[in-house]
Amino acid sequence: MHQLTVESDPPNSIEYAKGRASPAEAMHSHENSRNLKQVIQQWTSSERLSYSIELIPKEDFVLDLSRLNPQPMFCSLPWISDNNLQYQRFVDTPMLKMTAKIVPHCSVMNHISCYNITETQVDKFVEMGNWNLFVIRGDTVGENQRFKHSSDLVEYLRSKNNPEMTIATGGYPYVHPESPSLDYDVKYLKQKVDLGVDFVLTQTLYDAASYLQYVDECRRAGITVPIVPGIFLPSSYDQLETVLNLTRVNPPADVLAMLHSHALDEPDVFEAFVVKHFVELVRTLRQERPHEVKLVHFFTFNRLGLLRKVLDKIADLF
Repeated sequence: MHQLTVESDPPNSIEYAKGRASPAEAMHSHENSRNLKQVIQQWTSSERLSYSIELIPKEDFVLDLSRLNPQPMFCSLPWISDNNLQYQRFVDTPMLKMTAKIVPHCSVMNHISCYNITETQVDKFVEMGNWNLFVIRGDTVGENQRFKHSSDLVEYLRSKNNPEMTIATGGYPYVHPESPSLDYDVKYLKQKVDLGVDFVLTQTLYDAASYLQYVDECRRAGITVPIVPGIFLPSSYDQLETVLNLTRVNPPADVLAMLHSHALDEPDVFEAFVVKHFVELVRTLRQERPHEVKLVHFFTFNRLGLLRKVLDKIADLF
């Protein structure tokens, strides 16, 4: 999902309170920005639902978190198209420029991709104070790259013995597109979690049954860390198709048929379907596993207006 370019909400609809702190100062000015473990403790110990969001790093995107009620537990910022390595300084990357703006107000989890990154670059990235990391392999694997698998990078990060570092990794309720089976997928995830993963964040989820089955398999395999359902709110059918193709997820046939049945919807009809479907999905997850689903993660593609409509419909869960 992190490679898709999208437009944000119209600039006049969302405003950002601009700060004057330097990126380094801003990244260290929020007490939870350096230790997401505190945030994990908050959501796992609560009886109420919490949520987090993924935003696309764009210099023209402006944000006022006060417009979201309740506010997210943290914001996740993806590693866009593996372009971060093209900058001489990480601090100049769109992801870290946006991080500097957000951390005074909310914890941030930065993605870090294995693609062609060196140990020296990883060390520099972490030394900047980026201690909340979502470790991904990336869509491409270089022939000679140091970290071939996300587990390699997790192991390397944990070898630094930083007790304040939080590491998350991806989970695949619909099975990783390169994996032969769910059993194989879960076995590999267990190995990665044992290396030091704090929580799992699933790829885009479209139905409750697949998540519940996935969690059951993970628990039977001995995986005990939180498994957070990731929910994508498409703003159009075309965007839904793009994300399905990009992520290569394979939902059950009946779920795909249901999604495809809205291909010709007018924009307002499609939006109403999206809100209704994903509100029902969140409610079903909470009803079926209230002690398992304590946080949901929304892939927003910076369309916060649609997110607010969903939040309004599940306000009683927060």
